[in-house]
Amino acid sequence: MNRRVGLCLAACLAASFASETRAENYARVCVTAMDSDSKESALTGVSSPGPGEKLVVHLDANTACAALIVPLAENGSRLANGWCPQMVALPQWDERMLPNSRTAWDWGKESEPFELWIFFFKRDASGIDQLQKLVTAMQSPKLDQNVLTQQTRKLCDMLGPRMTGKEPTIQEHKATVALVGGAVRGTEFPWRDHAEKVTLNNALEGTLVVRHGR
Repeated sequence: MNRRVGLCLAACLAASFASETRAENYARVCVTAMDSDSKESALTGVSSPGPGEKLVVHLDANTACAALIVPLAENGSRLANGWCPQMVALPQWDERMLPNSRTAWDWGKESEPFELWIFFFKRDASGIDQLQKLVTAMQSPKLDQNVLTQQTRKLCDMLGPRMTGKEPTIQEHKATVALVGGAVRGTEFPWRDHAEKVTLNNALEGTLVVRHGR
């Protein structure tokens, strides 16, 4: 009887371990540069700003969550290049591209070095409504610069515990085997081939920092 119980327990533990392994939650991120002809290329260390260039971020996840992107200048005290933060809901495997059609991150010749702080949250995480309201308020093109600076500081204060300097950081994308999942349309830039994987913890939280020009 003890032998049977032991074998049953071992089988249950093995099944549990296998289930946990299969249940890993993750998101995928690819930052691209888009030229005036809407041609995209993955952002790398040799990518440079130019006339008509825009910066684009592709995201998806294997579980429903929310994503927030904060574009900060090199010293981290203000927004980079006049780009406003972006926040979006990510249904499972449903790709989102930011900024949305109403906004653009222009990447012209005079653009400065930047960091993109990319956060993932559970859709009903504590404080996410306040983050969404603040990000929405920062989208107005009529905002006074002093007000925007104050809002940026408030946003960074709210995210402070997550901005510890220990987050995975990349300075260029490297072509990799595409992670399985999601639909690919033949006419699109194959961003999944260049995507960075961000593992989400049990609270569906994860962070990635993309730096350029430093």
